[in-house]
This record gives sequence, structure tokens and C-alpha cells, in this order.
Amino acid sequence: MIIKIKNLINFILFILIRRFAKKKGIPPVPGTMLIIRLDAIGDYILFRNFLKFIKETEHYKNYKITLCGNVLWKDISESLDKSYIDDFIWIKRKKFYGNFLYKFSILKKINRSGFEIVVNPTYTREILYGDEIAWISNAKVKIGSQGALDKYAKWKRNLFSDNYYTNLIETSSENLFEFNRNKEFFEKWLSSKIDIKSPCIETGSAEPVKNLPAQYITVFPGASKTDKQWDIDNFAVVCKFILDNFQFDIVITGAEKEQEISRALEAKLANPRVINLTSQTSLLQLAAVIGSSELLISNESVAVHLAAAVNKQFICISNGERLGRFHPYPKEIFDKAYYVYPDEILNNIHDENFVKEAYRFSSSLSINKIIPNRVIELISKLLK
Repeated sequence: MIIKIKNLINFILFILIRRFAKKKGIPPVPGTMLIIRLDAIGDYILFRNFLKFIKETEHYKNYKITLCGNVLWKDISESLDKSYIDDFIWIKRKKFYGNFLYKFSILKKINRSGFEIVVNPTYTREILYGDEIAWISNAKVKIGSQGALDKYAKWKRNLFSDNYYTNLIETSSENLFEFNRNKEFFEKWLSSKIDIKSPCIETGSAEPVKNLPAQYITVFPGASKTDKQWDIDNFAVVCKFILDNFQFDIVITGAEKEQEISRALEAKLANPRVINLTSQTSLLQLAAVIGSSELLISNESVAVHLAAAVNKQFICISNGERLGRFHPYPKEIFDKAYYVYPDEILNNIHDENFVKEAYRFSSSLSINKIIPNRVIELISKLLK
């Protein structure tokens, strides 16, 4: 209830802010385009490889393209996407939501930039983020996704923000994997068949990470939400099994916010063959660290998408939330992905349509129903 009230207050304040931020008389500059993508790092990884196809079209090849993105993936995007993106506008999501001076400065900048075309390919469109930015621009053409089918969000988009766009790209009602969802959007928008099979990240430009072991397994114990977080004690059991039975060392990784759980895991292992790199690498370096390891073991997080993009096998522990959309990876996209789910999912995994619909939007299953031996059995098969 508190969150809903806060969202309502933010929406009302946005109505007031945009009255001052929007200047209607600024003419769009021909040949300019703004791409809006403000979601998480994993979403970006499943999206970024489609950017190059904009420049490959006859119509947009000479456009100056600006990417408005989430600052969380700034370093990797500025390293890898500059061949297709001419300029960047970075947004701190939490600050954009709660700091109205910051929000005003961003909206004013976008409004005064005079983009001719604005494109928001995000499937889960957000009224108070991407839709706001699309509205504030003076673009003649505003293209967006028709949007996800989540009932709690769909009616609000229909009521408030669908009319911000001149064209909404129709989306399939099928529960598509997110990479394929992005492909669907770009093929319909660009009216062109896109020949790309899987996400890819080249790590050759990454700054080398010093003192990595010769042979190691990467462990990513963090997650974006607590109900997607496998207990640290479980990770410790798995890591001890690896250290006792194989010559591989353990490299713990994660973002700054995961330092506490990473340190807890490191303390439980208390082994000189364990290295903790949490918050010590850039995203591109993290991709390189995963790519040089034998295996990644992770919750359902950014790490598994990085692993797929660098062609590295991984084991993912998941409670099933958003099954079909973000996991499991379809074999035709990446065939080295191995998932461990609670029994309620595993017992019905043969009925793909059932589990993809049952856990399409959420999961109330406890991830800690998954016992370490299930993961250990899978490790034994992969490392034999």
C-alpha cells in the first residue's frame, strides 16, 4: 500500500515537473534518434546485440543515435556499443524516481535535445521511467513496445501512457525468452529479418584481472531479490565439495551491494584457495573472469547472462520466477545452461507449457527448498 501511494505521489509530481521541463517550441533535429533502455544489467545483455542492426538499415544508417541507459551498465556499454551509439545519457534509477531536481534536469535535457525519433523497445514499459522520457521529448515519431501482459501494469499503460507513442509495436502473447522478445521488436520495427542466434560479449578490451588462479570456478552468490537468493550456507556446502574433490579454486564475484554475503561465504570457507573479487571488477572484467573459468555457479542473476554471452557453461539455482522469459535458456540460443529448481517445478518440467504459464510472472516457491546435493550431483557430472 505504501509503495502504491508513493507511486501515485510520484506520478502527480511528474505531471507538475513536466509542465516546466517541456518546451513545445523546440523543433526536432532531422537524423537524430533516442533509444531508451533503463532496465537491469541482465536485460541489457539480452538487448545490446540488436543495436548494430539499426545502423545497418538504409533508412537509419546515417542517424546520430543517443542511448539513454541505466548507469549500472555504463562501463560495459561505453566499451562495447560505441560503434553503434554516438552519444549516451546515463540515468540513476533510484535518483530519477525520488530526486525531483535530478528528474527535472534529465527531462529538460532530453526535451531540449530535439530528437526526431524516440524508441523505447522495453517490453516491461514503466510509466515513471521510459514512458516519461518518451513523452517529454518533442519527437515527431515515438515508437514503443505494446508491452508485457502483467495485469497490474497493462491497465495503467493503457490508461496513462500508451497514447504517448505514435506507434506501438505489437507483441506476441506467447511467453517468449527475452532475447527472442527483443528480436521480435527489432524485426517488426525495422521490417527486416535479423540473423542473430544468441547474445555475445567480446571481452578482449577488458583490463586484465590480476592474481587469478590457473583453474577456478566462479561463484556468484548474490541476487536482485531475497527470494531469489539461495542461502549462503548452501553455497558454502557446494564450494567445500569442489575444494575437497577437485583442483579448481573458487573465485567469488558480485557487485558492491553483495559484499556482505560474499564476505560471509568467504569466512565460512576459510580456505586460501578462495579469492573474493566482489565489487573489484568492472562488468566487462566480470564477463572476462567468468569466461576464463571452468564453470559458473549462480543464482538467477546478471552472472548467468554474462556467462551465456561469453559462451561459458553455468549452473543456475532458481525459484522459478519469470520462468520462460529469463530462464531457462532455450537450447537453440545457449546449450550449456543447467538449472536447478524446486521440486514443484522439476516434477512438471516435462510439461513446458504448464510451467512456463504457472511461473510466468511470479513464484511463491522457496529457493531454499533446493538442497545442496542437487547442485553437487550436477557439478559432478559436468566436471567428471
